[in-house]
Parts: sequence; C-alpha cells; structure tokens
Amino acid sequence: MNLYEGMLNRVSQPILEGDGPDEAVLTACVQAAVCAPDHRCLRPWRFIVVRSSARQRLAAVYCASQKSLHPEYSQAELDRLAQQPLRAPVLVFSIAKIQPDVPVPEREQWLSSGAATQNLMLALHAHGWSSIWRTGALAEDPAVRATLGLDLHEHVAGIIYTGACQKPRSADRPDAAAFIEEWL
Repeated sequence: MNLYEGMLNRVSQPILEGDGPDEAVLTACVQAAVCAPDHRCLRPWRFIVVRSSARQRLAAVYCASQKSLHPEYSQAELDRLAQQPLRAPVLVFSIAKIQPDVPVPEREQWLSSGAATQNLMLALHAHGWSSIWRTGALAEDPAVRATLGLDLHEHVAGIIYTGACQKPRSADRPDAAAFIEEWL
C-alpha cells in the first residue's frame, strides 16, 4: 500500500489478538517513528514494549496501585483493570521526553512525540498489524510511572495496543472540507 492509501485506511481497532508484531517489525516501526518532525533534533520520545507475561505483571501493578488509591474499588472494577494490558498481545508505551530547559517550546516537543506515535501506528498498519491508541488515568499513575522507569519530565503520551484484527471495523471519515478555512 502506498503512504496516502495507508493513511486513509488506518482505523483504530479495539479487538486485537494473535501473537502481535515480532522484534524485527517493531524495530522497523520505531525506525519510522523516529522520522517524525523534530525541532532541533531533540528526539523527545522513547518506546517501551510490553508483551507476553510482562502484561500480567503490568496488570498486577495497575490493580495494586488503584486499590491503594481507591480502597472503595470493587473486585469487579479491579478485574476490569487487570484486563487492560491483556487487550492486545503487544503494548507499546509511547513516552514523551519533555526537555524544559531547551529553546524548543514544550508544546512542540509534545507534538513531535505525538507525530512519532502516529508514525509508529502507520508503520504497524503498513506491516499488516492493527492498533489503537489509548491513555487514561493510569498513564499518569505514580506506580505505573515508577514501574516504567519514567523520570520527572517523561510522560506516557500513549499506550499503543497492537495485534491482529479478525473483524476490522471500517473508517467513518468526515468530509475534509468541513475542516478547512482560508484566511483572507
């Protein structure tokens, strides 16, 4: 598929299964990610891959942290949390590495990190894998941050769930003309 076709046809898929992309595909996709626009070549991103049994360990961190922060959570709520890392065979945490003491505004660094994440997802799509970008409250959870080894200026920009999709949903795209205006 060509780039334009891939961009038009990529759709977030919530139900992902299979083994997920292997090391070679993930490396190729990260290579595409790091080609994102990047003012002053700060490279304000990194990627943490979670797969196999590491997903269960992450689920345990999710549950322990939320149980300590929210003792009122029911077992059903904790069970739901435990299922989050198991929604896909591979999770890629996109980490925004924001550098506050450089002459590049933080918002540009965030945007660059977002562009790298989008490149990653487009590359996964080009390799035949489906994905969905999620975050949520756990992205800034102190225990999750510590488990992932994030420093003070690093943030989870997105959790990219990836794998195979047996029943892909189609794209429902708005008309581009509704998003264009010309300044006179």
